[in-house]
Amino acid sequence: MIIHRLKVSGFKIMGNPISLDFPVEGRIGILGPNESGKTTLLEAIEYALYGLKRGRAPEESRENIVTWGKEEARLEIEFTSGEEMFLLRRVFDVHGGHKATLIPIANGREDRAHAVNSVTEIEAKIEQITGMDRDSFTKLVYVKQKDLDALKELAKARREQLVNKVMGIEVFDVAGAKAKSDLSTVDDDLEKVGVELGLVRKNAQAYEEKLAQRDVLQAEIAKLNEKIGERETGLREAESILEGYDWISAYDSAKELLGSIREQRSRTRQDLKAITDLKQQLETYQNVLDKYAPEATRLEGLRTDFLKLESRLEQSRSALDSLKTRQNEAVAKAGLSAEERELVGQDLGSKRQHRLILFLVSLVLCVCSLAVGASFGQLLTVLAGLPFGALAIVLYRAYQRIDKILGSSAGIQAINAQMAEEAKRLRETQVQIDSLAAQTGVKGHAGIDLALSRINSEIKLATGESSVQAVEAVRESSVRSLSALEESNLLSRLEGLDRQLREKAKEIESLEQAKPMSAADLQYERELHQDAKENVETLRKQLGDLDGELQRKLGTINQLEVDLERLVGDYSRRPSLEAKHKDLEDGRKVLDLLVGELGETSRELRGKVIPHAEFIINQVLPTLTDGRYSQFEITEDLKFKAYSGEASGFKEREVFSGGTQDQFLIALRLAFTQSILDSRVMADRYSLLMDECISSSDEQRKQGIFEVLQAMKKTFSQIFIIAHEDISNFVDHHIVLDRNQHGYSLIRSKSW
Repeated sequence: MIIHRLKVSGFKIMGNPISLDFPVEGRIGILGPNESGKTTLLEAIEYALYGLKRGRAPEESRENIVTWGKEEARLEIEFTSGEEMFLLRRVFDVHGGHKATLIPIANGREDRAHAVNSVTEIEAKIEQITGMDRDSFTKLVYVKQKDLDALKELAKARREQLVNKVMGIEVFDVAGAKAKSDLSTVDDDLEKVGVELGLVRKNAQAYEEKLAQRDVLQAEIAKLNEKIGERETGLREAESILEGYDWISAYDSAKELLGSIREQRSRTRQDLKAITDLKQQLETYQNVLDKYAPEATRLEGLRTDFLKLESRLEQSRSALDSLKTRQNEAVAKAGLSAEERELVGQDLGSKRQHRLILFLVSLVLCVCSLAVGASFGQLLTVLAGLPFGALAIVLYRAYQRIDKILGSSAGIQAINAQMAEEAKRLRETQVQIDSLAAQTGVKGHAGIDLALSRINSEIKLATGESSVQAVEAVRESSVRSLSALEESNLLSRLEGLDRQLREKAKEIESLEQAKPMSAADLQYERELHQDAKENVETLRKQLGDLDGELQRKLGTINQLEVDLERLVGDYSRRPSLEAKHKDLEDGRKVLDLLVGELGETSRELRGKVIPHAEFIINQVLPTLTDGRYSQFEITEDLKFKAYSGEASGFKEREVFSGGTQDQFLIALRLAFTQSILDSRVMADRYSLLMDECISSSDEQRKQGIFEVLQAMKKTFSQIFIIAHEDISNFVDHHIVLDRNQHGYSLIRSKSW
């Protein structure tokens, strides 16, 4: 790939438009002070070819790509690859837009008919045209500042992929990857088919098992149907007998219920008549009570009063009799004479006091008589005092006798006092009785009993009851009975019973019309009826069990049919799927062998790169190192060592100075890149972009590096070299960049 022309505008430091036509051969030096746009120029080539980088690194933001203050960056590159020429235009704007157009150039004219405008398609097309993707480009032909060792930093697999791509043998990688993909696909298919085959085999076996199970069930169902037919015949016969018993039972029950309803209707009519009778009785009872109850109540009250007074009178009499008996007993015990016993009943205390007074008076008269008689003579004294003395003696003896009686009969006196009190009470009670009799006109309770007996006789004659109380009790009972009967709504009940009679009569008529034939031959007995019920229930249960078993088997049959329909496909597919599985196994063996062969071929072709690179670097190493080092050896992971004549032996990379290592790395990078590019099936000329790769070299080493570059012009016919110092004496062409007053890059001068 050779770059012919580059136009840049609004890209990083190149704010103003810059247009450059490059020499197609030779070493082109890019000179200028720091930040004049030297590196930006090479980056413009990279971005023009490959567009924006993938990812979201800060340096890739649109603000860092588009010149500050500008809305868009425009890049245009014209290049050839082999015999083909292309023009590629790109526009990036700060708002996220990215447009690109790849136009073939034929005979110096743009072939817009075959232009490509899709960014994705252009990316694929550039990779196809140049033989490199962006990563290959930056690892091989674009040697960035301080990036001499980039190849070594790549992972082995990625480095192998890059080598194969640039060598043009990626067809083996593609074929190997395709074979691996196909192998993976076959493995996946084999695994899927294996899983599917396992399931199909399992389902096919299940199909055969279920088919056999269905045949067994069908035979069992045929036998069950025979049993069910037998049970159904027996059940119909048993149900016919039960129907007869049921009819007889229903008919008898209906007749019995009809009789019961008639009895209830008769009782209801009786109850209706009883309401009328009760009302008449209540009227009679009320009239009797109105007529006799007040008088009976009054007489009952008087009778109670008389009985109380008569009882009290009788109690007083009984008490007096008892006290007299006690008095006689006390007198006999005191030993009193008959005359003294008569005195006991008198007021002895008053009599004793009276006798004492008389005695004292007699005694005083006697003394006075004696005193007067003494004045007149002795005889006269005796005659005067003798009567009064005798009287005093008599009175004194009477006093003593009364005092004796009082002393020996204190208990008798107490009894006498009680007798007097009780006699008084008796008299008072008798007075009350006489007064009550006078007020009421009734003589005692006997008269009242006679009047009540007359009233009760009249009541009994009128009501049949023997007293007012009995009439009241019967009346209350009649009131309750009447209330209960009236509350029972007998008329409505009677209508309901009449309706039931009609319905039941119709029911009996219907039963008579629907009398089953079996009822005529049956003699009803409750036990026989119950046996018939149990027999029917038993037969129904047996038939239900058989039907349930039949339904379960039919359900199983249906499920088996569903399963068989579901499994028949796998049963039919098993032979073809087994054949497919075998074909996949055979195909896998072939693909496995192919992957191994392609990988080995790729490794053999790729293995020629390092020996070729060693050959190239050993040709230029003496020139590059002024004869100090030779016999450069490279390992597969790009570690290297060189033979030192001064040390008479090989030295590892780490013992060399930094400048020498850079020389080795430049030589290694160029040799490796050249060996890769030269190994392509269709070799081409390439541009080489080197950014600040000689800054650590002295004049002698610079001379050696440029001699090496001159020696590699067969592969790299166009080489861009960026340097701070003046290298115009070492290059074929050069351009000097600078910055204008706005800070943008400008072309100060160029040698072509």
